[in-house]
Amino acid sequence: MGFNLSDPTVFPQMDILSALSDDLLLRILSFVPTKDVVATSLLSKRWEGLWTSVSKLSYDDSDHTGDYKNFSQFVYRSLLSNNAPVLDKLHLKLGPDCPFIDVDLWTNIALTRRVRELEIDLFSKEESFNLPNSLYTSETLEILTLISCVLVNVPSSVCLPSLKTLKLDRVDYTDNATLPRLLSGCPNLEVLFLERHVGDETTDSIVVAPSLQRLTMLDTHAGTCGRFMVDVPSLKHLEITDSVAYYDLRRMKNMPVLEKACVWITNTSSGVTQEFLKALTSVHRLSLSLSLSKVMHPSGMTFNQLVHLDLYTLTEGWWGLLICMLLDSPKLRFLRLSNNKLTSESKEIPIGWSPPSSVPECLVYSLEAFVWIGYNGRQDSKMAIYLLKNTACLKTATFSPDSTDLGEKYQMLKVLASVATMSTSSQLLFD
Repeated sequence: MGFNLSDPTVFPQMDILSALSDDLLLRILSFVPTKDVVATSLLSKRWEGLWTSVSKLSYDDSDHTGDYKNFSQFVYRSLLSNNAPVLDKLHLKLGPDCPFIDVDLWTNIALTRRVRELEIDLFSKEESFNLPNSLYTSETLEILTLISCVLVNVPSSVCLPSLKTLKLDRVDYTDNATLPRLLSGCPNLEVLFLERHVGDETTDSIVVAPSLQRLTMLDTHAGTCGRFMVDVPSLKHLEITDSVAYYDLRRMKNMPVLEKACVWITNTSSGVTQEFLKALTSVHRLSLSLSLSKVMHPSGMTFNQLVHLDLYTLTEGWWGLLICMLLDSPKLRFLRLSNNKLTSESKEIPIGWSPPSSVPECLVYSLEAFVWIGYNGRQDSKMAIYLLKNTACLKTATFSPDSTDLGEKYQMLKVLASVATMSTSSQLLFD
C-alpha cells in the first residue's frame, strides 16, 4: 500500500511509528515496496535517510506511472544509494520495456553488495535474458528465483556454496547439460522447484543433488516430452505434477529417506512404470493421482513405511492401483479416496470388477480410518463394502457423496449401514 501524503491521518500514524527504534522501523519497511519506502523520506527529518538502510529492495515497473526512463532512474538512484550493511534481498519484476542491459547492471550491483536472496521475474516479447556469469560464483547467495524469460546459460565453472533454495519457473536452458552443471555447483542445495513452459518440448530435467531435501517438478503442458531423471538420496518431500503421456521418459531412484510425496499425473490416459513407483517405496505419506492401467501388478515392491495414503479417483484403473497399494502397504493406517483434485468426474469401477482373493495385511492389522470424498454409490459400493467387511481395526469410515439428492443419499447410507463389519468398534459417518 502506498503513502498518500495529502491524507491528514498519515502524519499522526507516522508520529507513533517515529518513536520506534531504527532496527524495528527497518524491519517494518523491509515488507514495503521500495517506491513507498523512499516516499517515507518526505515525512520528517526522522525518516529522511532511513530508507537508505533498508536491506530488502523490491521493484515492479508496473507500479510506476510515466515512461520507463523515470522508473529506470529511480531504480539506479535508490539501489546505488542503499547503504545497508548486507543486502538481504533484491526482487525485480520487469516488463517488456526494460532493456536487458539494465537487468544485467542491477543484478551485478546486487551481487557486488553480496546479496542473499535474488528474484528476477522478467517478461519479454522476444529473446530471453542471459544472466551474468558473476551470478554463478556468488559466495553469499542463499535463495535464487528465476521466472519466465530468463536464459540459464551456466559457465563451465559454477560455485554457489551458500545456495539453499533454487526456483526455476518457466525459464530457458542452453542445453541438456545446463541444469546438471548448475546443480553440481550447489553442494548445499536443499529446495528445488522446476516448472517447464509451453515451448520447452525437448529439454531434459536431470536432477542429481545429494543434499536436496525438497523437490517440486511441474509440467502441465501436454506437448512437452523431454525426459526427467531424479537421483536425490537425501530427499524428504517430493511433488510432481505432470501431463506427459510417455512415462518411459520418467526415471526416479535413490530416495531412501522420503517422508512425503505427491504425484499427480493430469493426463489420465498415461500409465506409469514399475521403476517409477518403486522409487517411492520408502515414503510415509503418499498422494497419488495416476493410472495403473498400463502396468501389471508391480512385483517386489513393498511400501513398508507408508501410513497415510491419498488416492484420487479421477484416472482410469484407480481401483486396481488401490488394491495394489493395499496389498503392498502392510502398515497403512489412514486411507483417503477423493475425486476433487481436478474438475473431472470420478472414473466408475467397471461392472465386472471383483475384489482380490486374499485380504491385504493392512486391512487385518493396521488400517484405522478411511474417508471417501465424492462417493457415488452404484459401482463404488463394491469397493466400499469390501473395505468395511475386511478392515478389522477400523475406527471410523467417513463417506461424503457427490449427490445432493436426499433420497439417493439415504439409499447409499442404507446399503453401507447394512454391511456386517469385521471391526466391532467402527463408526460409520455420512456427510
